[in-house]
Amino acid sequence: MIVVRVEEAEKVENPHGVDVRKLIDMGNAQIFHITLKPGEELKRHTTPVDAFLYIIKGKGIAEVGEEKEEVKKATLVYLPKEVPHKVANTGSLEMEFLVIKVK
Repeated sequence: MIVVRVEEAEKVENPHGVDVRKLIDMGNAQIFHITLKPGEELKRHTTPVDAFLYIIKGKGIAEVGEEKEEVKKATLVYLPKEVPHKVANTGSLEMEFLVIKVK
């Protein structure tokens, strides 16, 4: 059994300057927990693999390609590889979400 607690997970340096913690890395899948304070964002970027966002808490705006959608708790967003995407916390509370990358 693998058990990972967010508060004990390894912090990952990132170009966005936000709290990113690596929960698991199994070669074909990686899962990260990200916390965005109000006004923080993951800047527009691409990834070389397909990924998913799953919103745990808070609300914000997700942009994928030219599409933009408000997201909140219990929302899943698909991020196709090599398509620019961005996530911004537009709420007044922290936003928490998982990023699941698959190969």
